[in-house]
Amino acid sequence: MLLGVLFCFAMSTVANDSVRVKLPHFFSVNSGFGSALPNTDFMSGRHGTPLYSTLALKYGFAAYGRTAQDYLFGQPYVGVGIDVSGFYGRRQDIGLPVSIYLFQGAELLSFSPSSSLNYEFNLGGSFNWNPYDPFTNPDNDIIGKSSAIHFSAKLYYNWKVARKFDLKIGADLTHFSNGARRYPNNGMNMAGGFMEVAYHLNREKPFPEKESPFVLPPVRKTREQEILLLLSNRNTTINNWQDCGLSSPYVQRNFRVLGLGYSYLFVPARRVKWGPSVELSYDESGGVTSRREVNPRDGLVYDRIIMGKPADRFSLGVSMKGEFVMPYYSFFANLGYDFIQSKTNVNMNAQIKRLYQIIGVKFNLNKHFFVTAAVRAVDFSVVHYLYMNIGYTIL
Repeated sequence: MLLGVLFCFAMSTVANDSVRVKLPHFFSVNSGFGSALPNTDFMSGRHGTPLYSTLALKYGFAAYGRTAQDYLFGQPYVGVGIDVSGFYGRRQDIGLPVSIYLFQGAELLSFSPSSSLNYEFNLGGSFNWNPYDPFTNPDNDIIGKSSAIHFSAKLYYNWKVARKFDLKIGADLTHFSNGARRYPNNGMNMAGGFMEVAYHLNREKPFPEKESPFVLPPVRKTREQEILLLLSNRNTTINNWQDCGLSSPYVQRNFRVLGLGYSYLFVPARRVKWGPSVELSYDESGGVTSRREVNPRDGLVYDRIIMGKPADRFSLGVSMKGEFVMPYYSFFANLGYDFIQSKTNVNMNAQIKRLYQIIGVKFNLNKHFFVTAAVRAVDFSVVHYLYMNIGYTIL
């Protein structure tokens, strides 16, 4: 699906009217540096806040500047990247993560045909972490698995040095998380700067006109309705684990999460949608408890997981949703409140609070069907679960 998005974007730049052009594409090398943010004792304290450096290789397709959409979306580009992050003096307890991700960027503000302020988003997966282990890595409370989600946002100055070369200098924020699929899951946040050099092929028009030569049709303000099916699974923790004789608060079992959603969206502009939403979810981890018991059949000691009552597993929330439309996909966010709340723990000390947040990305398969990848959180920092939606839009 994601490769299809890249292919569709690339093909949209190939032809304009009946004139066939060569596909503009590029290679780039990115070098970054910075510091992890001290969100837990493991990321500060006696260990010290880790400094990092990154090296990335990227390949992408660029807009040609021949269509109204190119100007509407700021001469966008998309592609695939791979990078390696090294943490000075912390490789033994953090690892040497390798990330593979999709990226998309565009101009925010054009200063001249050869310089602009740009943004870029990266979304993908990372591997080769050294995760929590009660024996070999007991202090690591940021990553519970050797793989994690990778998300990065960049803001940078882009200078088109020549027909084939671009120089980019900017700052970025990066987040790694298990998405509550395995605890501990405090995640890692990083902030730093970077420099990137891009080499372009088939860029016959490196300096497109600053203002769009196209006349866009007037915006037709409309309304849309969305029906969504949520699919996920998650891990959980036990609050009173010491009182129950457990050796750890982490329950190493995944629980199903299902849900239905409905959104009524206003579309006042080409790139913006907003409106109210309702989310009904069933979380199998609701009300779960655990304790250490002797099994009378074999006389052995087990950590027993006891499921909660069905009524403890349901949540019903109302939220306000905003969507920012990009070429072939959108970013969206919800801020909501659970009027009915499941009995689910998000960490060893606190139950889920009623105010929740959702942030995600939406890929349109056609004008009706779409899929999303999103994360639900509380306190704007504690992940509840990562999930996918299959959706249908009523126009």
